[in-house]
Amino acid sequence: MIKLKMIVGIAAVTSTVAMAAGPQCDHAQLPYQQMTPVPYDSTPYAPQDTMPVQCSNPEVEAYIADWEAGKIDFNSIKSNSSIASDQQFCKSLDDDGNVLEIQDCDKSKSPVGYIWKELSDSPTVIGITDGGKSDHAPHFHGQPECYYVVTGESQTLAQNKFQKLALGQYFYIPGATIHNTPIMTDKGLGVMYWYPNNAHFDGFKYYWRKDVQNLRVAEEAFDRVDEIRKRDLNLGPYGTNQQVFK
Repeated sequence: MIKLKMIVGIAAVTSTVAMAAGPQCDHAQLPYQQMTPVPYDSTPYAPQDTMPVQCSNPEVEAYIADWEAGKIDFNSIKSNSSIASDQQFCKSLDDDGNVLEIQDCDKSKSPVGYIWKELSDSPTVIGITDGGKSDHAPHFHGQPECYYVVTGESQTLAQNKFQKLALGQYFYIPGATIHNTPIMTDKGLGVMYWYPNNAHFDGFKYYWRKDVQNLRVAEEAFDRVDEIRKRDLNLGPYGTNQQVFK
């Protein structure tokens, strides 16, 4: 009984001190300050021909209208002022995940087979990709994401299977949902992508398989995605398909 009273007393003192000190945090925790979420295996939504209500965004809709009217293409599309002038170039990754500048926006110079441009960091994160035949690692993040296909076609993970993602289609991925879109045709794939509820990409946290080690329920979700890749696309885990994407 004495021990219990001591514990309660310590808790009360701690609470009183905290209250006296005022709020300890004046902003929401960033994703990397939070515990790792458990992801859904795939989005419950399929690719569709109309803009999903969850994806509605005036700036994106203006980009798409200009694209469909032939006023812009991948090379001529412009970033808004939230992207610094020295960052308005085509980017890609090396095999270690480091961001590279790709001269002349030539995706054949990309080590991973695809490039992108950042179009907006605020009020909404928006970008555009141009990809050739290439594998992509399954991943997830806390922010919902939308696609609009500007060139080519591919297969994307939706409703626990790989479904066709075609030119002019939209695709909605809720937050904390594993997604994966290997590009397996010579047509390639280019998408406009945006995060309809979020600005400032530097606050995002991407989760890859390596980031959920020892969180078994999340590892199992990635295992199931690998099984779907094998079943539907005859692909092994990411990084084991060099002969397919060489």
